[in-house]
Amino acid sequence: MRICLVSSSFYPATFYGGPIFATWDLSNKLAKNGYEIYISTTNANGNKQLDEYKNQYVQKSENVWVKYYHEQLINKFSFSFIFGIWNDIKKADVVYIQYLFHYTVLFSLFFAVFQKKKIVICPRGSFSRYTFSNKLSAFKKIWFFLFIKPFQNKIKWQASSYLERNDIKRFLPNADVKEVNDGVDFSSFQDADMLSKTDLVLKYTNQKFQEIDSVFFSMGRLHKIKRFDVLIDAFSIFVKEHPNSKLLIAGEDYGVKLQLEKQIHDLGLIDAAFLIGRVNHQQKKELLTSTAAFALASEFESFGIVVAEALSCGCPVIVSNKTPWKDIEKNNCGILAENEKVSFYNALRMIKKKNYQKKDCKRYVESHFDWETVSNDFIRSFLTEK
Repeated sequence: MRICLVSSSFYPATFYGGPIFATWDLSNKLAKNGYEIYISTTNANGNKQLDEYKNQYVQKSENVWVKYYHEQLINKFSFSFIFGIWNDIKKADVVYIQYLFHYTVLFSLFFAVFQKKKIVICPRGSFSRYTFSNKLSAFKKIWFFLFIKPFQNKIKWQASSYLERNDIKRFLPNADVKEVNDGVDFSSFQDADMLSKTDLVLKYTNQKFQEIDSVFFSMGRLHKIKRFDVLIDAFSIFVKEHPNSKLLIAGEDYGVKLQLEKQIHDLGLIDAAFLIGRVNHQQKKELLTSTAAFALASEFESFGIVVAEALSCGCPVIVSNKTPWKDIEKNNCGILAENEKVSFYNALRMIKKKNYQKKDCKRYVESHFDWETVSNDFIRSFLTEK
C-alpha cells in the first residue's frame, strides 16, 4: 500500500517542534511494516529553507521517500507544490494530511476528494480553543466552513489525544474520529549518562555552584502558549524555601525570550533560572536523565511529545491540566497541576518530597506510547480495510 503523507514541513525542519519528529518516526515505523511512504512537503524551516534536493523524491530510509517542494515565498507559498501534488496523490492509495490551516492542506484535500482517495487528517491542535482565540480566528473559521466542513464525510480523523478528539467533535459531531496518540522511540532514550547536579548546571550554564539542591528542567518553543512565565513565577516562590535549586529551560525563541529574560531578572533569579537555548537529542536525554523533574505549564497540548520523552528517561513530570496527561498520577509518574503559579509551586514542593521510581515512569510510557504500539494502532484504525 502506498501512502502519500502531506505536510507543510517535514524532518529535518526541527524549527516546528515535536510533530516533525512524530511524523518522521511514524513514517519509518509504517515503512518497516511494509507500507510505501511518499512524503510531499516543502523546504520550509521557519524563516530559513532546508538544504535538500527540491521538487524530486529523495529516499530517506527504507520505503520512505520525501519530496521537498521549493517555497518561492519563504514560509508562505510553493507554486511547485500546487503543480506537483496532483500526481503525488494520483499514485497513492491513502492520503494522510497533517494540520488544517495551510495551503498544502487545501490543495491536497481537494485533489484527494476529486480522485476518490482514502483520506486521513491529523489536525495537530488545529481545532483547539486556543487556535480559535487568536487574531486569525475569524479567518480560520471561514476556512473551516468553506474548505473543510463540506468534505467531512470523506475524511477519517486522527486525534492525538482525548482532548483533541473532543475538540474535533465540538466542530464536527458526526466525524469519524479515532484516537491514536503520537509515540516515542523509547529505546533511544535508554543510553544517556547521568551527570551530577553541579556538573549538569556547569555544562549548560557555564556557571559553577558549590552546592545545588534540586535541578528542574523544562523544554519547548519559547512561545506564549507554553506558559514558561507561570513556571518561572512558581519557581520564584519555591526557590525562597530551597535557595540552592536551579531551573533550566531549553528551546528556541518564538517571541517571548526577551520577556522571560526580563522576568528572570526582575524576580532576582539570574543565578537560579536559566534559558539554555536549543538542545540536541543527546543533550535532551542527558538533561532528562539528570534532573529531579520535568515541568510543562502549557496552555494547550494536543499531545506533548516531550512529556513521553521525559518519562522514557525515568524522569517524573509536572504537567498542566490543560494537556492530555491525566493518567500520570494514577501511574505514579508525576503530578497534574493547574497552569497557574500557586498550583505549580505546590507541585514543585510535592515532587521533591515524593519518591518516584524511574522504573514506573519507563513502564508506563513503554506500554502506552512506544512507536511499536502506536503504529499498530494507526494501522488498525486507518489502513486496514474493514
